[in-house]
Amino acid sequence: MSFLSATFHLTHNCNLRCSYCYTGEKLPLAMTYETINESIRFVLSELDRLGLHKVDITFFGGEPLIEKQKIFYIISKFNEIANLEVSYRMSTNGVLITNDLMSKLYENKVYLSLSIDGHPDVHDRHRLDAGGNPTALRVEKAAQIMLNYNPATNVTCVVSPDTANQLAESVDYIYELGFRYITTTLDYSAEWNEGHFKEIEKSYKKLAKWYIGKMESNERFYLSFFDERIRSRTLKPLQASERCQMGISQFSISPNGELYPCIQFVKTDSLPEFMIGHVRTGFDAACQQHIHRKSEKEKPECAGCQMESRCSKWCSCINYMSTGSIEKASPIVCYNEKILIEIVDKTADILWKKRNNHFVHKHYNNDYHIISHFEITL
Repeated sequence: MSFLSATFHLTHNCNLRCSYCYTGEKLPLAMTYETINESIRFVLSELDRLGLHKVDITFFGGEPLIEKQKIFYIISKFNEIANLEVSYRMSTNGVLITNDLMSKLYENKVYLSLSIDGHPDVHDRHRLDAGGNPTALRVEKAAQIMLNYNPATNVTCVVSPDTANQLAESVDYIYELGFRYITTTLDYSAEWNEGHFKEIEKSYKKLAKWYIGKMESNERFYLSFFDERIRSRTLKPLQASERCQMGISQFSISPNGELYPCIQFVKTDSLPEFMIGHVRTGFDAACQQHIHRKSEKEKPECAGCQMESRCSKWCSCINYMSTGSIEKASPIVCYNEKILIEIVDKTADILWKKRNNHFVHKHYNNDYHIISHFEITL
């Protein structure tokens, strides 16, 4: 462990009402300045206890920008600490982004990730505001502001069963907006069926052609569904030490100061079985270790699967969203990975046989991600 990762859930409130949101009822409950100060003291005490000098702070919600003053207050407090290396991240729906606010976030080196599910028809199917109004056009405006400050801004795109057939078009739309870092994820809490997976298989095949075309055009980009699975083949699957250390070096702080092992467990309808302490009293070591051990347990249902080492069965949050248990592998993950890995491997084979220079550079040069980020931001 070389750094600590702490997420400040600043509020349970949000200006959107996304249909797949897992955080529960949207309530005007925010982290007080007293709890913020206690949380900062707790994070600093953990760094001291572990002998670390680097911390990754994430701002989360609800929508964290509803509490933007508190974001800058937290930054100012951490920046007062000598010999401490701090990075700041935030996930936002983008609706509250203005040029002035983005300027201040950029000045304070807050790395933002924007949520866009695809072209307006897809995005507005699940991401309406609190009044039931579409948000796609407002998010497009935010996207251009954010890209002006950081061309390497990441987009998170959630794929739902009813939008799976438009995934390829949505990725292309996001790309044409100017984004070059695209993280795609399924709605693992949804009811997926065989028909939905047939549609997403068609989308993956379209994306394979899109991916090959971009590589042959020597374009710099990151598409998580494809690039992470190519990485697990050309390099090696993620080792246990590379995965998130749920509840150990990574934890979330709820608006009232409760400690949880991951963002997925911070909800308005509290989950006491996953609470691992409080910023006032520290970690409950027994609960912390109990949950960590459960998350690391082998999945007997995966025994003998040739793709076991390459899939994301290890993610306790996904497992919980899909099955209600952190110990049981998600069948949605299983079904999706079997479809996706086969298509991705064929895509990689085509590019390798062509000896595509960009493909070789991207997936066999360990410095690629640094070089690519530099090139994109020029």
